[in-house]
Amino acid sequence: DDGMKILHQCLCGDNASKQEITKFDIRNNNLTGASSHLIGDIIRHLLPHALVLDDNKITNLKNISTTVTATCTVKVLHMNNNNITSHDAVSISDMMTCLEELDISNNKLGNHGAELISKGIMNTKTLRA
Repeated sequence: DDGMKILHQCLCGDNASKQEITKFDIRNNNLTGASSHLIGDIIRHLLPHALVLDDNKITNLKNISTTVTATCTVKVLHMNNNNITSHDAVSISDMMTCLEELDISNNKLGNHGAELISKGIMNTKTLRA
């Protein structure tokens, strides 16, 4: 998470300009929920089309979800193997309004989380099969 603070300062600091990038890939960096608000700010500045957060420990997705739904630039979201639980299922469902591709495999959603995600899938028109 300390490295994310440095990256955030470089990308979102006073001298940083808003950019649009194709892919923001920060997989396998041991990031936790403490980085969620920083990731949200970075999304707002970089406007990535694809966001790859696989193999971290990111939970508390509210900040990320709020930014993804507000900007609607992220179309591909990979959060494989992040220990996401049913607590974050609503945030994931909210993001589905913008997403075309979602990978949340190898998490700990449980039955309740899976039900919430299923409802989100049923209500979206953007996700591809």
